[in-house]
Amino acid sequence: MECLFADLIKKKEFQKQIKPAVELAFKNIKVHFKFFQSGKNWNWTSLMGPDKKKTLKEFPVSQFIPDIRGEDIEKLWREFYRLYTILHKEYLSDQEIDQFEIDTQNWICTFYRPTQGHMNSGTQISGLYRKDDVTPYMHVFAKHVPQFMRQLKEIGLSLRTFSTSSIEKKNHNHVCLFFGGTTMGGGTDGKSVVYNIMSFENRQLFYLINNTPKKIIARNIDVNNKES
Repeated sequence: MECLFADLIKKKEFQKQIKPAVELAFKNIKVHFKFFQSGKNWNWTSLMGPDKKKTLKEFPVSQFIPDIRGEDIEKLWREFYRLYTILHKEYLSDQEIDQFEIDTQNWICTFYRPTQGHMNSGTQISGLYRKDDVTPYMHVFAKHVPQFMRQLKEIGLSLRTFSTSSIEKKNHNHVCLFFGGTTMGGGTDGKSVVYNIMSFENRQLFYLINNTPKKIIARNIDVNNKES
């Protein structure tokens, strides 16, 4: 979703035409969504839970991205929703898990599909996104989740039993409290929070390795006091 919205806000007609049209499309599927300005930058409502699932299932992506590229991105959203629903099944056979693994890897490959064919020709197929846009979450989804599903199946469990939302929330709250920002950027000194976290950990390691005191005991000396 973030890739789509980031593409849309770059268009020159975004504020007058695209923004109201996108917000209306969300209203039509009964999901609260707004674009808003944060300083000089545009941001958007963070979709969570049922709203995010409904968006993946029903939002008309192809209305805002022209030609076959828009249709393919919409298919990406629908396919991800289908794969997501599989994770919530109480029981999966070995064959279903194998097929899930194949489908998730195909989904990733489609996501970063490059432009194919000769430029500006009738046979050209537009690419979707870059390999650099593939996130660690997507890697885990395609490469590790099937393994987890098989291991859980051996002991009579499934992924629907587990949730990491509480861990994500704890991490978010910890970062906000400690650094005054989020991992999306910002912080009290203008540097990214990730940079600050790594700098802090590097300092702690340096102190540990070099046996450096973490505090300094200072004593004020009064030159007029002969007893000091």
